[in-house]
Amino acid sequence: MPRLGWWLAVVLAALTAAPAVPAPPQGLATAAWKLESIELRDGRRLEGLVLDSDAGDATDDIRFAQVKRPPGRPMYVIIWGPLAAERVAAVDRLPAAEHAQLASRVRSFLDGRQRQAEAETAVRLEQHDEDGPWQHESESFTVTSTADPATTRAAIVTLEQVFGGLETLVAAAASPERKNTIEVRLCGSAAEYRDVQRSLGIAIDSPAFYMPSRRLLVAGSDMPALAAGSAAVDDELAAAAQRYDQLDRLLDERLKALAGDLEQQGFPAAERAAIVQRARQRWERERGIELTRIAAARRDNAAALDRARRAFRQRLVHEAWHAYADTRLRAADAGGLPAWLDEGLAQVVESAPLEAGELRLDAPDPRRLTALQESIRAGSVPRLADLVQTGQQQFIAGHAGRDGERGRAYLAAWGLALDLAMLRPVLSPAAIVEMTKAEGDPVQSLEKLTGVAIDRYESDWRRRILALGGTRPADPTPKREPVTPDR
Repeated sequence: MPRLGWWLAVVLAALTAAPAVPAPPQGLATAAWKLESIELRDGRRLEGLVLDSDAGDATDDIRFAQVKRPPGRPMYVIIWGPLAAERVAAVDRLPAAEHAQLASRVRSFLDGRQRQAEAETAVRLEQHDEDGPWQHESESFTVTSTADPATTRAAIVTLEQVFGGLETLVAAAASPERKNTIEVRLCGSAAEYRDVQRSLGIAIDSPAFYMPSRRLLVAGSDMPALAAGSAAVDDELAAAAQRYDQLDRLLDERLKALAGDLEQQGFPAAERAAIVQRARQRWERERGIELTRIAAARRDNAAALDRARRAFRQRLVHEAWHAYADTRLRAADAGGLPAWLDEGLAQVVESAPLEAGELRLDAPDPRRLTALQESIRAGSVPRLADLVQTGQQQFIAGHAGRDGERGRAYLAAWGLALDLAMLRPVLSPAAIVEMTKAEGDPVQSLEKLTGVAIDRYESDWRRRILALGGTRPADPTPKREPVTPDR
């Protein structure tokens, strides 16, 4: 046998005899959708869904839905077509089953807004007396709300969608008897929210909270007042725009009167015309500036209300994670997730886009990332060995958005959960369930999960965080002797 052939035979035999290496865990990062593609003759390649799936003839025109899913940002779809066959160089379709799955996802996304409106309309609210709170009951939770019906219905649909998305992300593992219904309380004012806290014997600044001992999720909502205020501002702006429209309709008549006055004063025709023209231009300039200002104010008003709605939704999603982890992932005899992991994952989940029934975890929250990177460079991030031993009460200040040591611990918990779930993905759904049962030394629990000593892991973690977003990593890791995990 030639020498090269003999060497290849040895290598192939060794590969064949070697035991199969299991695939590394993928954590919770969202897998990319399998997409179809078309290549245009001008060199462009579009990825998405071929809408005419049964059109197989090369002479057929093609309709195509281009799917764009920018990491960490909302998905959007661009409909192309029909594209003439002579414009298309090649078409790459998925097998029938995968095409059907993709078509279902795209259809669900495209119908999302309509389905959201229909779902909210279909929510049944009851009132036991004329001035009483709204009531709603579903398989996963019951709702008592003093917020307005629109806010209440939107919250109910959001919770239903989030629980469905969480089920897809981390399948429920608790025994059926643990699947108890969660009680949700929506407060229509800040004063009522404070009253509910006092009745429960707590006092926290965060806009929502989950109480495991009672399986109670409480959220304070200023949305009714904000929506009313926004509507009032919009009405005022609409009235101002209408006044300018009315004045504009009277412009010709007023300019005609001006020309008459000028004629009576003896101004020559050419000069009268010039004065009238300048008056018209001055009015049009003033009107244009004011209408632009009104349009900008309307956009700002709508954007402020939209930000408030998104913030309210994020509060619900955050607390929904706590409720889901408590009632769906924790076994009856388990103590629950460590505080750092529970709070960290709640932050990861709250900023994830919810599309086509899926909570999409594919990018870090840029606001949190920037803050954590700055904190790492400043040397103010707590040591992970201290962070993983932090109790729930220590995270409350961070939950309320405060700065300081507790706020930095809260932010670091997000960064640690992000790393374990997406960057160094060892936090699989099964691992999350195991973490609810973790007892003993929290440092050893993290070392068991990552497979490395906490000091080595921390050094690598800081570098990974600093490397995100094109930043150049520094090396602010404390100088400590490495510790070998006790297996």
